[in-house]
Amino acid sequence: MNTSKMRQLKDQNVDHVFALFNQSEELKKIAATIYETLETALIRNQVVDALDSYDLGAVTDVYEIFGGYVNRSFGILTEKDGVKSEYFVRKYKYGIAETEILLEHTMIDYSIAHGLDIAAGLIRNKAGFTFVKKSEGTNGKATDIYFAVYEFLQGDDLYTWDTPNLNDEEYASAAEVMATFHNAARDFNPQGLERVEPKMMEFLPTLPEKFKALGQMDIDTKFHKYYRSKLDSILEVIEGSQIPDNMLEKMPYTPCHNDFHAGNLKYVNNKIVGIFDFDWSKIDRRLVDVTIALAYLCSSWQDEKDGALLLDKCAIFLKSYQRKLVKLGGLEPLNTVELEYLPMMLAAANIYLINWDVVAYYEGTNLNEYEYIAYLQHNVRLMNWIENNKSDIRDMVKSL
Repeated sequence: MNTSKMRQLKDQNVDHVFALFNQSEELKKIAATIYETLETALIRNQVVDALDSYDLGAVTDVYEIFGGYVNRSFGILTEKDGVKSEYFVRKYKYGIAETEILLEHTMIDYSIAHGLDIAAGLIRNKAGFTFVKKSEGTNGKATDIYFAVYEFLQGDDLYTWDTPNLNDEEYASAAEVMATFHNAARDFNPQGLERVEPKMMEFLPTLPEKFKALGQMDIDTKFHKYYRSKLDSILEVIEGSQIPDNMLEKMPYTPCHNDFHAGNLKYVNNKIVGIFDFDWSKIDRRLVDVTIALAYLCSSWQDEKDGALLLDKCAIFLKSYQRKLVKLGGLEPLNTVELEYLPMMLAAANIYLINWDVVAYYEGTNLNEYEYIAYLQHNVRLMNWIENNKSDIRDMVKSL
């Protein structure tokens, strides 16, 4: 063999390989730092560029607000004519339709105009619109991105969606806020605007096929193994949570927040003083919104109690909701059919949250697997608790 024109692959000693390994570790850190710096610069420039469409003055500071899983949120400080102001800016998730943003914004405007005075109001840009459309990407691979600016709500961020540790006064106040929203928005006309996602009772029958397909994916992760082990029981609950059409017809439609949890509220002295994040809102049965709120707010996340529904907190919430609607005198309180089917709709609402757990995991990248297993485990435990305690839920409802 003539090796004169060949490159010899020499053996490397341990010390040399170890030295190179240490260098690669440093390069990895440098690359991560460069990526983080560039990503921070990019998103800041995007936010500032979007605010050029508004007459809010010069942007002096941009702070990212963490806690959301879909959209990105920012606190913005501006200065105009010597006056400093603060605003909330949202960069919407990729792929959202303009019609969905329009539905959210027109619903917020209508609700505020008709009595929901603690919602974050929308700031209009120079052209009079409530959002800005920009483009992200180059070389023919551009993606539409959307930004909206809101009033910055005062009050404290006390909880998140998975730490719903409200006290009894806060539970009652949260229910009053939901009742005020439902009453204020009850006559809202969406003028044909809809969410891409169907209404709950139309959405539920579409889930088994999707869930089965996800279960058949050939991946080897702890989340996937756990999900597959619980799939049959999830499908059984979906099948048992279909409410007859003749009963659904007796349940009123209202605009629904659809993401009414502890992290989307602001608090001062045991009262709710702000509500935000209407980006999941849609027109649906009013009972859907109420039961999603119960699943979020009234299920325990505490160790051995994880997944248990706190019926005393449910009672506080529902009683306060009913009382507030009686006092407002517009939208009727939950009727007898809604109360009768509340346990079944609660099961359906929790399946809706399971769908979020599952879809977010399988569509996500660079996720903390243990975090998402915890979310799914929580909702599966809640699912089982609801199925095993429907008589207790019914008794709680009767006590109202």
